[in-house]
Amino acid sequence: MINHFKNKGMIIIDTETTSVKVEEAILKWVGIYDFNTEKYEIYQYPLDEKDIKKKIAASRVIIGFNLKDYDIPVIKNNYNDDKVDRLFDYKVIVDLLEMSAAKGGKDYGQFRKNRLAQMGIKLKNFSLKAICEKLKLDDEGTKGEIDYTIFQKDKWTPEEVAEIKKYLKQDLLLTKKLFYWYESQFSPLKKFLPQKDQDNFLYLKSSLSVLAYNIICNKAGLTPEFGEKTGSHIKSFSGGHHIENKQELVKGQIYSIDVVSDYPHCVMMGNLCSPVQADEEGWDGKPFFILDGKYNNKQQGKIELALKDIFLERLKAKKDGEKEKDKSYKIVINSFYGTLGNNIFRSVYNRNSASDCTSMARTILKKAAQTLEVNGFTPLGGFTDSIYVLVPPHLTKNHMMNTINRFIEEVKSHVPFKMDTFKMDIEEEIRMMWFVAKNCYLYVTNKNEVKYKSTLLNTNTPKAVMKLFEEYMRPIIISTLDIPFTKKELETQIKLLLEKEPELAAQEYKVGKLTDYKVVTSLQYQISEIYGEGRHFLIPNKKNFGAGKKKSTKKKVGIRHCSIEEFKENKLTIDDIDLTHLLSHLKPFYVRNEKHETDKFKQKQLF
Repeated sequence: MINHFKNKGMIIIDTETTSVKVEEAILKWVGIYDFNTEKYEIYQYPLDEKDIKKKIAASRVIIGFNLKDYDIPVIKNNYNDDKVDRLFDYKVIVDLLEMSAAKGGKDYGQFRKNRLAQMGIKLKNFSLKAICEKLKLDDEGTKGEIDYTIFQKDKWTPEEVAEIKKYLKQDLLLTKKLFYWYESQFSPLKKFLPQKDQDNFLYLKSSLSVLAYNIICNKAGLTPEFGEKTGSHIKSFSGGHHIENKQELVKGQIYSIDVVSDYPHCVMMGNLCSPVQADEEGWDGKPFFILDGKYNNKQQGKIELALKDIFLERLKAKKDGEKEKDKSYKIVINSFYGTLGNNIFRSVYNRNSASDCTSMARTILKKAAQTLEVNGFTPLGGFTDSIYVLVPPHLTKNHMMNTINRFIEEVKSHVPFKMDTFKMDIEEEIRMMWFVAKNCYLYVTNKNEVKYKSTLLNTNTPKAVMKLFEEYMRPIIISTLDIPFTKKELETQIKLLLEKEPELAAQEYKVGKLTDYKVVTSLQYQISEIYGEGRHFLIPNKKNFGAGKKKSTKKKVGIRHCSIEEFKENKLTIDDIDLTHLLSHLKPFYVRNEKHETDKFKQKQLF
């Protein structure tokens, strides 16, 4: 790997301490990777106190994983030196956890960049190991394991020192790999930013909306000005359109059709960032669109042209197979819309522009559905920029696309700056579609792939349910083009699965120390009391083993939670496992069939 960061004062830092809690953590070891020397240096604290401080002081850019919320505060707390509080001032801090984590809160801070989720990469656990495994950055098993009690010591044997140094180096290496991965994904955006912002890694550090704002402003020749962040900085207005499904399960020639870059096209073709006064000549959308504002229809604005340049570059990158450029440009293009309705982004903010963008998109989807219906097709449902269409047997895909293309030309005839890139494409060809709830669905493609919305199955779905779905349910759905399951059937299949792998019934609990809990009767307190602080995988059981105070009565069975080892030691069986949690995740699949059986019974009763 070519080192592009030599002589730029860049280091990676990782610490090892006695506790995961910043206020309690005693610093024991510090690992540093120097991009200039390309060496991994492992320091013992307080033995190497001066060397650690000197290394940090000489750096300009500090990279790490959870630096802001953990490593930096720990170093400051442990040094008995007032100057250390200022040691990290004016440094460029690149915190890879801050960029990656999808949620704020106790574990991951209050404000995160959420880049992985916005790139379509979903994770349940945001540890360095989990992220690197998901991104396939640790194929060789670089991230090792260590008994953390080793860091409670003050003295170590030569063998223990070697083990600690190896572990720290592994962490530094994974952090470096993750940093280079982010760099490869977003470095194509550097050229759109001033040199100072490039040097400060703005293309990595900032949230995607801030990044998109800075890029568009820079290309448009505007100074990016920021307003104050308040709880009401985003002005409310109607969002995307939802075409409600009229049928629950449909079979036939079904097509998922997407409007290509819907919101960006609305901004560019409507010139929505270039408003004029109400008494001035301009475009108000009539008669095709209903808009709140009026826009310049003589000359396309600087912001719109900047967005257009990046959009066209993205299309070229996609055509040329340049995946990193394609992805990073797409993220900026799609993130820019959010800045229009957010008054933090002063240089582009315009409530009418944001509202009219969503209004145009809603109109396009509504009228597309109406046009298809008039021409003999059945719109099954739609969400913001996509629509699902059933083609009747006497018509074809070509008939449908001819209708769509005529509609697209009609839309273009009603905007001031039409673009050839504005179109609707077929995203999927589908054999069966099941609408579970609003914006929640499952379908079988013509290639016999089963796809679904994350609101149905996702990273929070228990492993047992996912395994049952993949091995038992998916083949049946493909062969029958139906959702024919009953509760009894799925319960039986879950039990058969758990007979082979009872550990799949375990639920994950992450608990703190007993002092963290005010309510001693809470399940988390009881788990911590029995199993200690940390992450535990416990099986809900009906035999009173493990954590939990619920006792069985004549009317109700009490549920407690035991470890996998306890489950095996006490010779518990599958019938002892409480399946409530697992079956709740399967409910959408069997409740439909039960409802149909109930309807049939009621119909019989009438006659």
